[in-house]
Amino acid sequence: MAAAGWLRRAASAVALPRMPSGLTIMPPPPPAPLPEAQSLVLPSLGAAIAPAMELMAVPKKKISKYKRGLRNGPRALKPVPVIVRCRCCGRVKLPHFYCCSGEKGNAGDSSS
Repeated sequence: MAAAGWLRRAASAVALPRMPSGLTIMPPPPPAPLPEAQSLVLPSLGAAIAPAMELMAVPKKKISKYKRGLRNGPRALKPVPVIVRCRCCGRVKLPHFYCCSGEKGNAGDSSS
């Protein structure tokens, strides 16, 4: 019923060209509505699965802690030196701590 109304409105809005034999050329029918998503029923599950759910890859065997450690070993955090030497005066200091502000010589001597 709705298609007939659409056809009438299209015919009245646009003048259809006529062929020499007197037949009119009909416009193409509107696209058919897409079928609604049907659920997938798996016999083993016995329940419907949503169509948007995608199947994912699943490993066949468990990866042992040893193999996982070999693979992830290079990504481990590297040890950071806790004590470093000052580049200017050579004193031992903690990293990222102030020592002598880059002045050469003894840090204890202050010349005014």
